[in-house]
Order: sequence, then structure tokens, then C-alpha cells
Amino acid sequence: MSKSNNLKYDTMSEAEIEPVLELLQGGDPDVIAKKAGITKEQLLRMRDDLLAQAERKRAELTDVPLEKIGRNEPCPCGSGKKYKHCCLKKHEAAREAQDPKQAKNLRATEKEQEQLIKRIDKAFGLLSANQSAEAIRLASNLVSNYPNEDRLHDIVVTGHLYEGECKEAIEICRRRLEIAESEKSYFIEHGRYRDAEIDKPSLSYYYPPLTWLQKYWIALKAKDYKAIYPETVNTDIVAFVKKLQTADDPNIFPKEHSQGLESRRNALKKTLDKLKETGPEIIPYLLPLAYKYSWAGIFVPEILSSYKTDLSTRALIDISMFGFAYASGASLHYLEKLGEAAIPYIEDAFSTDKTFDPIKTGIVSVLGNIQVPASYELLIHLLEYESSHVVNWAGNALGKFNNVDALPAMIAANQRIGGEKMIDTAIQKLKDMQDESAH
Repeated sequence: MSKSNNLKYDTMSEAEIEPVLELLQGGDPDVIAKKAGITKEQLLRMRDDLLAQAERKRAELTDVPLEKIGRNEPCPCGSGKKYKHCCLKKHEAAREAQDPKQAKNLRATEKEQEQLIKRIDKAFGLLSANQSAEAIRLASNLVSNYPNEDRLHDIVVTGHLYEGECKEAIEICRRRLEIAESEKSYFIEHGRYRDAEIDKPSLSYYYPPLTWLQKYWIALKAKDYKAIYPETVNTDIVAFVKKLQTADDPNIFPKEHSQGLESRRNALKKTLDKLKETGPEIIPYLLPLAYKYSWAGIFVPEILSSYKTDLSTRALIDISMFGFAYASGASLHYLEKLGEAAIPYIEDAFSTDKTFDPIKTGIVSVLGNIQVPASYELLIHLLEYESSHVVNWAGNALGKFNNVDALPAMIAANQRIGGEKMIDTAIQKLKDMQDESAH
């Protein structure tokens, strides 16, 4: 721990802190771990380490945590037990003894939070039911009282996108990204968010910066896709696309998860085949489905991959950066299947929109699976990038080439970004290969 009064997470890098913040905000640990290139167990250990460090800092001031801890979360004392089986009762008693009025306020806040979550769930339900305008109104009214509840801002952004109001969505994403970056810096320094002090209860739920960066990107792409939508529509194509959108109707397809995907794929096979056969003129009609987190959107990368045009390949790269669990992964899969033909498009993606480099790690991983000289050279170039995320993933991808000639560049890049686990592992692998060949 730092000798200063401010907590410094010396053992946790930038790339490690980002997924932990996302997990602490309620994200799916399996999805987060896969996106970060680590195991679920590693992610949970990093979370516990961060919480333990934060608690040790708070212990310098008081034995009672300053913010509410979930009953089933690991106890901040570091025992490894759940909070409810360890220090919960002790902390509750301490709060009562310290300030009865404060404890009463905390209970009131918890009840308020329960009501807020119900309203948030209702607003998300309105989005799912294609009642975007109503969802916007409900979430906007709540935002005035809960300005740092990012789920509400998310609902408003999504509602605007569904209503075709891209300018409004873009502005909200840009503003929340700035706030997320500021809150992340505060969290790293203090071990908590600004709104966490119990004497200043404020119901807030911050998204990590990467989440808002992805949403910002989605909003910009929605604007681009709206601009290329044909003014005079082809009614036959519109009919096919609407047929695909029946995948979103829970009355027709009640199943969820992998079973839901399979049932929809089987039922809509003829529609999918027809969309693939129609030709690339269908792409502008498909792209508005891509930025919606929906069942119909899941099938867009598969259809795009059948065309192999400039627009379809660039769209696959766009979608890979959306952060959607299935559609983004499918886009990366189809880019990889393109092989060497995908490399110029990936290179072009890194020459533009540099603000969004941190969410391009997926296409970096694609380069590691396309074992050709052009891919290798591009990865060496990516080691020079400013984004530690890109450098870390580029180093990991280079490790797959088993080329010890890459070691000097990888070591220099890793030193520049302060050391990251993925590139560390790749460097050690190549060093081991070098030692073996020397013997």
C-alpha cells in the first residue's frame, strides 16, 4: 500500500481494474472474464483483492464500511466468508451505536433503492415491448432525482436510438463517458465512488468507461446506418427483414438462451437463406437491426458474412466493437473466417476512430488467429499504440506466432505500459521457447 493517505492499487493494472469495475456494477462474470481474456476465477480473485485493499484503507478511519455491502458478497475483512456470515451483524450493531439517525437513513435509502430498481426494470421492459417513447419519459423523470444512475441514462440512450434520435443519444453517451472516466480515477485513488459516503447517501450505479465507450460507438454507428438507409425502399426486402424481426416476439418464440437461438434459427431458416441470397443491396436494411440488443440482431453478422463486400466487412468490424455477448463474438468469428482478406480492414480500423481503440481488442485477437506475415507485421505495429488494452492484446496475439524475433518489441511495449498479464504470459512463453532452442 502507498505511504500516502490515498489508496493506490499497486498490484492491479489498468486492464485488470476495468473488468473488476464492470463486475462490481453487476455485470455477468462469465461474459466479463471472456472479454478480458481471463478466467472467471481470476476475475473474482481480483475483485476480492480490490475490495480487501479498499477495506484496509477504510479501516484506518473506522471499523465500519462506509458503503453498503451486499449480504452475499465476500466480507471486506478478508476472511473469505460471505458478509452475512461474518461481519454484517457487527457492522449493523456498530452503526446503530454510532448514530441511530444515520442507521435510520440507511434503511430508508435501501427501501428507496428497491423501489428504484423496480422502476428501472419497468423501463427496460418498456424498451423490450417497443414502447421506446414511454421508456424515455419514465427514465428521464427518474434521472432528475438520480443523476448518476447509469442504468437510467442507458435506457434513455437506447430509447432515443430506437426512435431514430441519434444526436440525442450521442450527446448523452459522450457526457456519461467523461463522467465515467472521472469516477474511475476517483475509485482507483479512494477505493470507492464519490457517492458512496454513508453520510451523503446517493443512489448511483456507474458504468465503467469501456461500457460507455461501446455505447458511444453504437450511437455513432446508428447515425451512420440511418444515413445510408434507402430513401425509396424495396418493399420485398423490407418484408423479409420484418419476417426476421419476428424472432423478437416472445409469443412466437418463448425460449431463451441457446435453446431460444436454435428454435429461432430452425423456424426462420428459409428467411435467413433468402436474406443471404438477396445480395449486398440488403445490407442497409439489415444494419438498423445490428445496434439493437435483440434476437433479430444476433443473426445480422451471419447474413453479412455471406456477402464479402467492403460494407459488410466493415460492418462486421463495427459490430465486433459493440460489446454484445453473441453478435460481437459472431462478427469476430466471421472476420477470422475471411482470413487474410480481413487484415486490410482491421488495419484501416486502427487508422481511424482512435478514441475507440480500447474496444478494438476483439479484432486484435482475430489477427492472432490469422497466421500470415501481414497479420504479424500489423501486430508488431500495434505494440506502439497508446492504449494499454490494445498493446496487451497485441502482445498476447503475437505469442501465438511462436516467433522469438518479436520478443524485443514485446518487452519494450510491456515496459512502456507498466506490465500487463496477457503480454507478460506471451513474453514468458517465447522466452521459454528461446531457452529450449539454446539448449
